[in-house]
Amino acid sequence: MKRLRASARYLSVFCRELYQLVRSGIPMGEGLDMLRRDETDKDVRIWLDALCQSVEEGMPLSAALRETGAFPAYMTDMVSLAEETGRLQDVLLALARHYDRQLRLAADLRGALTAPLAMFVVMVAVIVLLVTQVLPVFDRVFAQLGMQMGALASSLMTAGAALARASTGIGIVLLVLAAVGLTVGAVPSLRRRFAAWCKGRFGGRGVLGQLATARFASAMAMAVSSGMTMEDSVDLAGKLCAGARELDSKVDTCRQRIQEGGSPADALAECGLFGGRDCRMLKLAEQTGSLPDTLEDLARRQEEDGLRRMDRLVGAIEPTVVVITSVLAGIILISVMLPLMGLLSTIG
Repeated sequence: MKRLRASARYLSVFCRELYQLVRSGIPMGEGLDMLRRDETDKDVRIWLDALCQSVEEGMPLSAALRETGAFPAYMTDMVSLAEETGRLQDVLLALARHYDRQLRLAADLRGALTAPLAMFVVMVAVIVLLVTQVLPVFDRVFAQLGMQMGALASSLMTAGAALARASTGIGIVLLVLAAVGLTVGAVPSLRRRFAAWCKGRFGGRGVLGQLATARFASAMAMAVSSGMTMEDSVDLAGKLCAGARELDSKVDTCRQRIQEGGSPADALAECGLFGGRDCRMLKLAEQTGSLPDTLEDLARRQEEDGLRRMDRLVGAIEPTVVVITSVLAGIILISVMLPLMGLLSTIG
């Protein structure tokens, strides 16, 4: 069977369709057959055919989804957890909303980064033009007038000359990097390896770490509410969110504290997954028996806060680029104009 990946846009739609099937009580095999008959996209029909066949043969939905190779591991693992805990309907709706947010975030990032990147490229081109072409002209004019440019302008001109001499090598390096980037983006296996490497290095830090913690808390809430022990819940949630080194280390610490007999709230607090206020809420929830609801609330607030932080970071890119490039261009022009103004005042 040809292995095709479901697009990010389709994942949200498909999870919502599965949610409607489960909610209405339609048998999964019959419902998937309905979706297959109505599907017009040939690529989608390839894995829908395989999915229908696997479900009709009695395979669980999570295993059938995994067998097609079309769906991300996070989705298949969450569906598997939902089947174990009896919360398939809730998980499918949560997955649909999760992929909706992912699509909105990706669209916001593209929209917010396109203009600043284009502006950055233009401003860099202007600065390079000033340094490599304009400054040498002024240097020759000043030399004919028996003057010299300022030390800063001279240093910039020297750097521009070195940049011009290295332009061929720089161009080759940029072309190689562009070719590598296109290759990684075009080959699914390389793209997944690069994504796994990035997740391992950066997935547990900053905004990405906060979003990963939100997914961990959400998985914990589902597992605990189904009656699973805290140790098993941590194991399952850790598997769902594995890959980021820092998060994996915190999950291991939490698991060890629970195995040593510590309370779940204390274990979650000591491992550093949540802040002080959140830890106090978890301890209170443990005493009142509302730990699943509190974990779900923490997951929602962590994700919302992480997305707000992401928006602020992206929103700060454009003014930062404008300020830095404008200051550099202004310094170059001032370093040239000041000696010229001094000459004009002397002549006047």
